[in-house]
Amino acid sequence: MSIRDAMKLYITVSRWEFLPAVLVGILIGIFLGARSFQYLLSSGFVITLIEGIIIFLLLFNVGFMVNCWADWKVDELYKTKLYMAVKKMGRSNLGVLVVIHILASILLAYHLTTVIGRIEISVLVWVGIFLGVGYSVEPFRFKRRGILHSLIAIPIFFIPGLYSYFLVSDLPLDALYTYLFFLLAAGITVSHYALILVSQTEDFPADKKMGLYTPAVKWGLKKTLYISFISNLLGSIVTTIAFMLMFLMINIWLMALLPLIIVGRYLSMRAVISLYRISLDISSNSALLEEIRKKMPNYPMWHAYGLTGITISSLMILVFKSLGWIASFKIP
Repeated sequence: MSIRDAMKLYITVSRWEFLPAVLVGILIGIFLGARSFQYLLSSGFVITLIEGIIIFLLLFNVGFMVNCWADWKVDELYKTKLYMAVKKMGRSNLGVLVVIHILASILLAYHLTTVIGRIEISVLVWVGIFLGVGYSVEPFRFKRRGILHSLIAIPIFFIPGLYSYFLVSDLPLDALYTYLFFLLAAGITVSHYALILVSQTEDFPADKKMGLYTPAVKWGLKKTLYISFISNLLGSIVTTIAFMLMFLMINIWLMALLPLIIVGRYLSMRAVISLYRISLDISSNSALLEEIRKKMPNYPMWHAYGLTGITISSLMILVFKSLGWIASFKIP
């Protein structure tokens, strides 16, 4: 096998098509955690930043490679491209590759922890590995255990932002600004996992046939859409409140960005609202599934709409900090 063919197989089982969206979470954490652009790009820190991003990429690949390794027989029926990639690569070779990635990420995280003095880096790496592997592999296999499926939202949405925040931030764990970031990360996680719930409904017939006890199989299509709608709404409210408080901590003029966040959150959940309303008037699962599948081609945009305003606002917070435009709102 040529190096080029091997790289194609590696990219396929690592599902790099999802990488740009997940990298947004890393950027949000970096923008909100860093004290300034000057600090991020300084010769004393840029190597640390690169090492931190490498660790993230290793763990991103692990999550998808483990899923391909564990589900290769299921993928033979429904995701033939992934099945063929595992078959050509060799399932045992893929397993070895996963172990190498995990060991490399643990060693690099330990080094990074000692360099920047933040134990949070190693803790998040260990938790991410457990949840990423446990999602697909027995005896845990969270993906087929109903509500435990939601644990996948932590390594996908919560940990990347938190990890990158601690990678660049010099604030202590108990700082008010850090608490607000926790609140923001929780809001983003809940609202965007709500969108994953909708994507799970599309796979309802196949998952039920294969015995995968996903939320859609456990709750049914209508209840899953309802929970998705409520989760998206609550997560969006928490996200908006967290940003509002962050804006007030940095500079009250940043409040001008609040409508951008609100519009983005609305556009993100508009399709979910529409599907929930449709579900109230449809009694047949097959008819409802048809309506869901009509909207799924726009699924990536649902995430993009919600994250665009968040990313721009995070960037502007870093711009204000870099320029020294710090003027916390004071209550008389």
